[in-house]
Amino acid sequence: MTPAPLLSLVIVVRNDARGLQRTLLSIELQQTALATLPSELVIIDGTSSDGSLSIAEAFRNRRNLPTRVIEQPPLGIYPAMNLGWRQARGRWLMYVNAGDRLVHATPLLEALPEAPSNLWALQGRSAIQPPGLPWAFEVMSEAVHCHQALVYRRELHTRLGPYDERLKVCADTAFMARIPAPYRRYLPALLAISSVSPADASRTPRSIQRDLQHLQTTKNRLKPWSKPRLSLTVLRLERWLGVSWSVWMRASLGLLRGTHRWVKVG
Repeated sequence: MTPAPLLSLVIVVRNDARGLQRTLLSIELQQTALATLPSELVIIDGTSSDGSLSIAEAFRNRRNLPTRVIEQPPLGIYPAMNLGWRQARGRWLMYVNAGDRLVHATPLLEALPEAPSNLWALQGRSAIQPPGLPWAFEVMSEAVHCHQALVYRRELHTRLGPYDERLKVCADTAFMARIPAPYRRYLPALLAISSVSPADASRTPRSIQRDLQHLQTTKNRLKPWSKPRLSLTVLRLERWLGVSWSVWMRASLGLLRGTHRWVKVG
């Protein structure tokens, strides 16, 4: 029997062939480091109809990285992410979903093999990329927790439970908030880049409103949005205009404050 990998990369995709190609290319560019770890790739496809499944299967058949492709009905992002960790064999998990880019896997070569048992999670740096542009804003602050740059022990789901499938937008934020601070460590390295657009599911006002109502009903003190009413108003305006101006305004201010910096996207 093949030994279990150290790291499982999980991709969730549904009808995003272009984004999946971008993600797989970024993983392929990190193949030397991933083979050293060693790693596996688990792709969860939500019954795509745009060719995403064929792209995933073609990558698997090249056998450059141990890859499994699993189909499930389009139940939503968090049911797919839950299936991902249940199917993963690695001791550590990292979600790099369709459209995200894995930038640097090398820092994980030193961090994961010798990680002490009381280290449950590593939070690296992430960057956000304006659609179609060759640069991104890297977030330098340790206070920003992004699931694209989070690497954590798979057994945490035994301790903390699955992603809350009743939430539509912020279940990843809710899960990360439950990881005790003494058991996670900041990794000062850029691990992933994600794109941001008004069409993103995480920026859907209706879904955000439902999550806010659920958090209030369950008396959950999590505050994914510091000013919910203002955030919803801004997002509704952005979807109407087709521009994520608030994200780039905050990032630009971050450049002035030193919490962000420019990075070129290859």
